[in-house]
Amino acid sequence: MANFEFLESLAIEIKENRTKLYDVEDSLSGVNVQLHEIPLKRTTESTFAKMIGIGYNDKIAELEKAKEQLERTMADLKTSISKDTDTFISEVSSPHLIIPLEEHPVIIDGKTIYKYRGGAKFKNLFEILCEILGRSSPLVVKDVMLSPTEITIAVKDEFEAKQKFINSFNEVQNTLLIKKK
Repeated sequence: MANFEFLESLAIEIKENRTKLYDVEDSLSGVNVQLHEIPLKRTTESTFAKMIGIGYNDKIAELEKAKEQLERTMADLKTSISKDTDTFISEVSSPHLIIPLEEHPVIIDGKTIYKYRGGAKFKNLFEILCEILGRSSPLVVKDVMLSPTEITIAVKDEFEAKQKFINSFNEVQNTLLIKKK
């Protein structure tokens, strides 16, 4: 059964793997630059080393090995990010998703506000969700504002607020299902 706590941890993992991927891409770029420069400098460097009586250390083999390892790591990270993103979309789209809202809302200024149980916050979940949907946070769908700290519905009647929330969240889920295809 899908729940927000699992989705938050999955979103954190996606973000961490993206950071690792950027680092690996930077390292690979550096290795590629070195691999490009060595053949251009090899003759001069090896002749100079011979002239001063030291051995020339040709790093091509070492760099090729590092490049292969970085490319494997990059492919693994891309696969992991893609798999985790697919899982994230599937879980958010699940009809069995559990959203840990307090049972009783607070009504302030004509708006119904549901807080997450235990004061929970789902910052990473909403960052990834908004990114996938191509929207900014907080996510606003038909008079319903979905945010990392609360759900705010632009009506004061609790029953109507529940209906609007259900409809809005169903729209988010349907949009995700369309994006997944």
